[in-house]
Amino acid sequence: MPDRVELGTASNHYISEYYHLANRCGLDGDAMLIEAGIPLDIVDQPDRRVSAEKLAAVLLRMWEALQDETTSLSKYPIPRGSFLMVGKLTVHEPNLGRVFSLVKQFYGYVTRAFDIDVAVEGDKVTFSCTMRTPEMDEKHLFAEINLMSWHRYSSWLVAENIPLSEVYFSYPEPHHVAEYAYLFPGKHVFNAPYMGFSFHKKYLERECVQSAATLKTFMSECPILLFLQPRTDFSTTSLVQRTIKKLWIDEIPTIDKVANYLHLTERTLSRKLKDEGTSFQKIKDVIRLDRAINYLLHNTLTISGVAEKVGFSDPAVFARAFKSWTGVSPTEYRRIHLTPNT
Repeated sequence: MPDRVELGTASNHYISEYYHLANRCGLDGDAMLIEAGIPLDIVDQPDRRVSAEKLAAVLLRMWEALQDETTSLSKYPIPRGSFLMVGKLTVHEPNLGRVFSLVKQFYGYVTRAFDIDVAVEGDKVTFSCTMRTPEMDEKHLFAEINLMSWHRYSSWLVAENIPLSEVYFSYPEPHHVAEYAYLFPGKHVFNAPYMGFSFHKKYLERECVQSAATLKTFMSECPILLFLQPRTDFSTTSLVQRTIKKLWIDEIPTIDKVANYLHLTERTLSRKLKDEGTSFQKIKDVIRLDRAINYLLHNTLTISGVAEKVGFSDPAVFARAFKSWTGVSPTEYRRIHLTPNT
């Protein structure tokens, strides 16, 4: 295991085990990895990490091919689309406590893969999932995905990363346990009677602040989000920043393109940003400045070339904007900060 967990990557354990699982299920594991852009020689190489985005692509292909969100790791399948359906049922609930109640009811109707319970003792709430056929999930792939899903979704609903006091695993410490500090922040308890996590009961009263529109965006980013460290910033500003960076390939995206990607109207997006004390233009300027500085200090582009790269057709307009952001012109900034060792 590497000493440092790289941002946006996941342990080789996951891609290797999903590869072997795909083959056991009669799927073409080689084709799945190749389609996701993952080299075949990475399988069973524990020191190599995998892009979370590519790992997510493999998992999505398996969900679709098997039409089972347990990926055949339970005797009792969970129909494809169940997670999305529970999102649609709960996104409009007033608080997290009500959400957990509906989640328990919903999965009690659609599957026997696990039993959900929510117990309150003093100031502690324990959300638990007892797997019906844990012997079918020998490598704990479904158990882990299930646990990550409920923590990430709950945190997203209330727009606040819910700190976990304890995380429970119904098996001994696995060989990839070093990854758990990243995926499951909190005290880890192994050989527990169930899979689950505990947190302060005050979060049950937290208001659900998401909507049907933002649910579409959240689901479109799953299962990538499951393999990333839980976010602490669920603001619209942060979401717009990430979206601009993602969509900026040849040219900086316009507000209508970003709003459409986020399943929002321009008016709604502008209002949400105003409520957070910012605007689309301000966010765009921050990203432009960041890229401009990077080009100025780490590239041999001319000032005109830098201007074009960050979306200005007129170098003079870029120079004026850059000076308003930093207090100096692009040429002066490069002269001041660029050294022979840069």
